[in-house]
Amino acid sequence: MTDWEKIIIKAFIKNYFASATKTDNRSVLRLRSSVFFPDFDIVSSDEKESYLEAAEALERKGIIKLNWEKRSKGERLKTLSCENFEKLFEEAGKPFPKSEAEKCRDMLKTKAKAIRESALLSLGMTTEAKKIIDLLEFLSIEFGPREIGHGIDKQTMEEFIKLLEFLLKPALLEKITTRALSILLYRDSKHLENLLILWKPFLSQAEKIISTPDLSLLERSYPETMISGKIVIEYKNEKTPLINAGGHILGIPLENAEQIESIQLITDKKEKTVLTIENKETFYALGNPPKHIEGNTFSFYDCFLYVGGYSNQAAAALVRILAASGFSFYHAGDLDPDGILILQHIQVVAGKPVAPLRMDAATFDQYKAWAKTLTKPMLRQIAKITDETKAIPGITGLLQRIEETGLGVEQEIVDYR
Repeated sequence: MTDWEKIIIKAFIKNYFASATKTDNRSVLRLRSSVFFPDFDIVSSDEKESYLEAAEALERKGIIKLNWEKRSKGERLKTLSCENFEKLFEEAGKPFPKSEAEKCRDMLKTKAKAIRESALLSLGMTTEAKKIIDLLEFLSIEFGPREIGHGIDKQTMEEFIKLLEFLLKPALLEKITTRALSILLYRDSKHLENLLILWKPFLSQAEKIISTPDLSLLERSYPETMISGKIVIEYKNEKTPLINAGGHILGIPLENAEQIESIQLITDKKEKTVLTIENKETFYALGNPPKHIEGNTFSFYDCFLYVGGYSNQAAAALVRILAASGFSFYHAGDLDPDGILILQHIQVVAGKPVAPLRMDAATFDQYKAWAKTLTKPMLRQIAKITDETKAIPGITGLLQRIEETGLGVEQEIVDYR
């Protein structure tokens, strides 16, 4: 096969997948030559001849049909069309997607039925088993040639089903890392990660329609945050709460955050306040319990939460818990568009107002001499700031100074005392 034949075949296959449907009942694919090969008029005569010879060779093989410009037969192509999709993929040395998708759907139906029968014959249908069956049945209906084009073939489907079957016994997932599990299932330490990346778009689509099994525990991501203050952390299924009498900094991973029922103060104080802090250095400076009583200028805040920029899952979970526990929110962050957007994000997650701490024009002017220059993409972030956020006292003035100067002040250089 010549280079131009490969290029034409590749273009038709790309077009096939771009317009593929679940049933794939199309009769023809058509490429306009002027769009497919726009440089035809300016390339050398040898290149033109190579292109036309390749197109004619593919026509002789019965793969495509050529439509020539009037009075230009053998000189200028108008369109190239393909009606024989099976022959197209055969020429490319690839399985026909429509047939592959049908095989995958049959496999999914068979597996869903087998798991359902097995679950009913055993101790009963667990919630996890139902989610897995629902997902398999969803895939058996929705899976089509387009997914084949994204790299999910029959072998990949078998590997994914193998993972789902393993998930039927949650105890098997305890005390094992994702990479160790990948070796156990696929004899390859990184195969499971790549498999999950491949499936993620399709699973995201499924999540909008059905309740799917939780695969997030297999992702090699470990969200965590930190909180400090004289607080009582009450857990959902534990009678004994965690009492942080010294107000020390506590590391909270997502798994821990998800088990927290509420957060209360050790004292009976009616008004509860939390200061969320964008950057780690500032969190350690403000969130550590004071060593000297006379130096405690932050006694107004009952606890401090490290959000680390845009909140990860652990930080967001604690924001929601603190909001549900009746805390009022304050935020300290960078004096730039992203810093304001992070405040806005916390306000959305908390579902209640968030007051900024030293995020105003006066603080900006105080530290302007040490400010950083913002790039155009950074400044364009201003467009994402809502009118509601701009209405927060201090924010409009700060935005005006940022836009006037093109500068931003990093939180770490601000003295909050």
